[in-house]
Amino acid sequence: MAASKPLKSTDRQNVIKKLLTELKKTYKGKPTSTDHSVMESLIFAACLENSSFEAAEAAFQRLLDGFFDLNEIRVSSVDEIKLFLDDLPEADWKAFRIREALHHVFETQFSFDMEALKRKTLDAASKELNAIAHQTSFIKNYVLQGSCSAHIIPVDQSMLAALVWLGVTQSDSTIDQAADELKGATKKADAPYICYLLKSLAVDERLAPAFQMIDDETDLSPDNAHKRLADLIKNGPPKPSKKAAVKKAPAKQAAKPVKKAAKEATKTVTKKKPVKKTTKPSSAKVTGKKTTTKVTKKVTKKKPAKKATKSTRRR
Repeated sequence: MAASKPLKSTDRQNVIKKLLTELKKTYKGKPTSTDHSVMESLIFAACLENSSFEAAEAAFQRLLDGFFDLNEIRVSSVDEIKLFLDDLPEADWKAFRIREALHHVFETQFSFDMEALKRKTLDAASKELNAIAHQTSFIKNYVLQGSCSAHIIPVDQSMLAALVWLGVTQSDSTIDQAADELKGATKKADAPYICYLLKSLAVDERLAPAFQMIDDETDLSPDNAHKRLADLIKNGPPKPSKKAAVKKAPAKQAAKPVKKAAKEATKTVTKKKPVKKTTKPSSAKVTGKKTTTKVTKKVTKKKPAKKATKSTRRR
């Protein structure tokens, strides 16, 4: 893996501009404006993490249609909630986080109204969201961006992998570090659109495998990131089948002696058959029951002793 040097903020801005030009050619859509409440935005963010917008919107709608209201979701089990999110990755964790958020908000406010969050400062809103257990950085940042109009770009694990491959962030960067770096390299007005384009790339089923195939030979330089991205979009991820075949070939050859050894083992087992034949003579010796019968005959010869006793009585 060709290590890339940490980018300065101005250099990162230039790299992102070139990348956005390529991304706009492929992903024509734009983030849809919704009238979600703050509570609904939090639930939708849980569905959206590491998922596409289309899949998240479909799962979110199924969830709302499948229950009478948010309170019914709150008192349901994780498995019951998961049934409506099954086509999303990590559906069990998403269901768990949704239920935990509903529990926390209801227990603190006795309702699901979080609209007061919109009127709070960024620090106060962040503190309130941080108090909800088991919520990820992506979920909290998505709510802050959408409901509080904060200058934040939510980043999930799939987006982080794409950013590393593009050289925008370091391979050892955390999600929070990558989000801060993007924030410093983008304008507030462009943040939602950049988030949409990056997420569309990160969850693209055809291209996303490339972001998981990083090894020592992978070029992660930001200088040619836009060219590598254009090539990836045009040709798709590199096929590792040839390398895999070369690596697997010795394994198949090594397996052949094992078969021979198995055959030799079977031969040695068959050689033990004559041993079974030797047991037949031993059984013949055991059958020498004639000796025991002879002993019984000797016992019967003691009968004349009784005749001797009769002669004594005559005297």
